[in-house]
Amino acid sequence: MAETRNSEVGTRNSSSRLFRVPRSAFALVIAACNPATTRPAFAPYPEALHAVINATPARVTEEAKTWLVAQGAAVEHASTPDGFLETGWYDAKDSTATPVRVKIRLWADPDVPRKSRVTVEAVYRPIEDPSRTARDLERAVPENSAGQRLVERLLKALSEKLGETKG
Repeated sequence: MAETRNSEVGTRNSSSRLFRVPRSAFALVIAACNPATTRPAFAPYPEALHAVINATPARVTEEAKTWLVAQGAAVEHASTPDGFLETGWYDAKDSTATPVRVKIRLWADPDVPRKSRVTVEAVYRPIEDPSRTARDLERAVPENSAGQRLVERLLKALSEKLGETKG
């Protein structure tokens, strides 16, 4: 009877070795699933502009930050590891339209190696209502507005400086 138990234990141990996952795999999974991100919990509006830029998300974020600051926008939050950038409220103006207060957000997600799928949105607030959340009050800027032209110029500048993949 003792022999039976030992052989059962030996069988159990050898079969459990077949399905054993190394500890390093768990460490990799935990590191890859880091919930500490500075990106917002919401997605960009469907009207946001998209492009595939020939640079890493970190580089795209830094270049966008530099360009926006040169345009006079105050960058409120930028995270190169997260590939995210957000300006404060900014008076977007050009010669063809009256100024509109907009906020610009950029998401740069990895695409293929050394390329980023970039999404840029410009939003405005048609009303102020302290009883609602900030995102509930935001709307995508209308087409042909100063805010829309600003994000178009941003994507064009990124494309000219870093290159863009068409397709």
